[in-house]
Amino acid sequence: MEKIAEQDGFTLIEALIAMLVLTIGILTLSSMQISAIKGNSTANSLTMASSVATDCYERLMSVEYDDATMKDTSNPHSHTEFSTTLTLPPGVTSISWSVQEWVVGDGDNDGDGQTDEPDEVGVKAVTLSVNYNDKAIAKVLTVNFYKHRLF
Repeated sequence: MEKIAEQDGFTLIEALIAMLVLTIGILTLSSMQISAIKGNSTANSLTMASSVATDCYERLMSVEYDDATMKDTSNPHSHTEFSTTLTLPPGVTSISWSVQEWVVGDGDNDGDGQTDEPDEVGVKAVTLSVNYNDKAIAKVLTVNFYKHRLF
């Protein structure tokens, strides 16, 4: 019988090492996929809260300056005060806002070092808060804006 001098191919050890490297690569990809799914869930929750905050902001900007929903004496306000229903999507638990009217005699409202300027009258500072759940963790999205009296 003749002996083969040189054989081409893989040894069992080489095949096992190649399978190990492939397995590690696949496990890494699966963990990246899990992280991406979790990130998408968080982004979805924040998008829902942002959408509701935008809707509420637009409603507040469209009401009259002296509307009941913009009174600073009945803080905090709730989304149930709107004349038309604002339906909360899944995950959003509540919406509230507080109003502070800038009046003469309450100091430097706009932070420019000048007290009671004409541009500081007829302005309401509004803090809008949307409470929502992200993976069973309660979170709050806060939007601050100003509403001016139109003369």
